Amino acid sequence: MSDSLKDRVKAAGAPAEEAPAVVDLALTDQSMQWLQSRATYFTDALPRHVDRVHFMSVARAILPNLSKCSNQSITSALLACARFGLEPDGRQAAVIPYGDTATFQPMYEGYIELMYRHPRVDSVHFNWVREKDAWDYEPTAPSPKDFFHKPRVDLTEEERGPVILAYAFAWIEGRRSQVIILNRSQAEAIRDKYSKAYKKAENKGTKDSPWHTDFDAMWAKSGVRRLVKVVPTSHELAELVQADDDADDNSAAPAVIRGTVVARDEQGPGEDGAEEQTWPTATQPGSGGREAGDTE
Repeated sequence: MSDSLKDRVKAAGAPAEEAPAVVDLALTDQSMQWLQSRATYFTDALPRHVDRVHFMSVARAILPNLSKCSNQSITSALLACARFGLEPDGRQAAVIPYGDTATFQPMYEGYIELMYRHPRVDSVHFNWVREKDAWDYEPTAPSPKDFFHKPRVDLTEEERGPVILAYAFAWIEGRRSQVIILNRSQAEAIRDKYSKAYKKAENKGTKDSPWHTDFDAMWAKSGVRRLVKVVPTSHELAELVQADDDADDNSAAPAVIRGTVVARDEQGPGEDGAEEQTWPTATQPGSGGREAGDTE
């Protein structure tokens, strides 16, 4: 009787397990063929320092999530990733399916990557300050004594308490830039003032904008974007800011949030409108009109 029961369970479970696998394999095979036929479009657009095989491997991995998107929109989104040399891995950039449209979405690590590429930039740092961390900010003190953060590494993230600040800074030819600090209320002010997607989702009651679904991701990117105003800026970085501003209002940013350091010796070859100034002078972030650091 036991064997009979096992047989019935096995027989009942087989179709449910096997049918999706056949469909998935077919869809995957079709997607791989489509991507392979256009591989040269993407690899030719990549900067020389980006590994082409790895980029295509990451692109293949995200294709199943884009099965409902048009080929044209997928091509455009992946070309944008390739042009900036950012992998669509949800860390540097993401390709977000919104209906039948795949949309390029730069992430905060993508901004850091492009800042780092400037020859004068040694490293770029982003992190969170949690409630029980030791920290201090004195804008009138000389750099780098104006800011101090010591995480409680003896505690778990939950024990350290909720996030209270996001901050970012760069080391430029051995000197530290202004520290950009963004608290939650400042991030909410940026959201409320500039995000069309947030306002639209609020008015419709859908609450599905990036600020609704991935607040910390948008908070992090808003803080890192402000750093654009206080580091040496390249044409490529300016174009990324513009591409981000031009992104579809309904695109969603995946929640990939953690402290990040991108340092030159680790990489191999290769928004409240802070005032633009000569680095590394340390000043209090301003609160003027919309600048490159303000984001949706």
